[in-house]
Amino acid sequence: MTKHKPTTLKDRLGALWGLLRISDDDYNAYMRSYDELFVDSPENTKADYEAGVAVRGYPQGSSNELTELYKVIHLLCTLGSVEKMYMPPTIDPSQSVLQNQILFERIVAKDLQLSKGEKFLDLGCGCGAIAEHMAELTGATPYGVNLDRSQIEKAWRNPNLPRNNFAFGDFNKPLEFEDASFDAIYAIQPMTYVSDHEFTFAEAFRVLKPGGRFVINDVAALDAYDRDNEHQRTLIQHTRELTVFGGFWYYKYWDDAYRQAGFELVSSVGRPAVEVIKKEVALFDKYEAAFRFLAKLHLIPKKTDTLLQRMNKNSQSYIQAEEEELLTLNWHCVGQKPA
Repeated sequence: MTKHKPTTLKDRLGALWGLLRISDDDYNAYMRSYDELFVDSPENTKADYEAGVAVRGYPQGSSNELTELYKVIHLLCTLGSVEKMYMPPTIDPSQSVLQNQILFERIVAKDLQLSKGEKFLDLGCGCGAIAEHMAELTGATPYGVNLDRSQIEKAWRNPNLPRNNFAFGDFNKPLEFEDASFDAIYAIQPMTYVSDHEFTFAEAFRVLKPGGRFVINDVAALDAYDRDNEHQRTLIQHTRELTVFGGFWYYKYWDDAYRQAGFELVSSVGRPAVEVIKKEVALFDKYEAAFRFLAKLHLIPKKTDTLLQRMNKNSQSYIQAEEEELLTLNWHCVGQKPA
């Protein structure tokens, strides 16, 4: 097993301290962001795809509201097991969320086909924890861009990451890299914030060297999802609010985005995460009960308890949506730029 240990007790205590000290302005901005970011979010279903309806991007992928959301959601996720800001597929149901992340990242490393001394880019890198592990697995040099400055600042404080290689950036805008800069690129669960699929995939193609691979792993609508079914639509909306994804697109739209940018599609497959999410939900249910008790005793601010309740309230809907095969958080695509 790799020595990589992404979330420590110190990390969790730091996240708790951050939540306890959150300002009224940040609290209010976080609570407002749910109404501003996740109402009338774009969806393209199987029926849309078969009818030839063009994919509709997520219009708020570069918004201040998204930054405000992540300023708080990162603290909540670090309190649990998802400091890396993604829920992995279930690779080994007997293992923890963290161990499944490690196992999944080994799959990504194999897909990237990197060698020692090469360079890779993490799009939506968060605090750099995945990039740190990927560098350890491959011997390649990590780079990363992310919209949330607080997470980039955490990456800068990590002595295992080259500080100058991680920057505040937005993949909905031109990437500040020369053509053919990287041997591989990956994006793990930030791509539902893409405003223009054609543009973002073209930028990845541009900065990738010939023969390099671009791997994404993100949310996708599956065959069974019917937007006209109110029950299903409610489950998806609850899941969106829990896992804070933006656009919701039938998986074949991802395949088409690769091909339209010029990539050769190597593989495209979905993996369930329901057994892993059950473990995380059980942990957050315990946190919620503890926070509610402490808030009643006035030992922690009421708003700290409310923050956790807001994120966690729709967890059972997500489990049901995966069990009904309406969506996956882990549609995994590998594309290669022709040599």
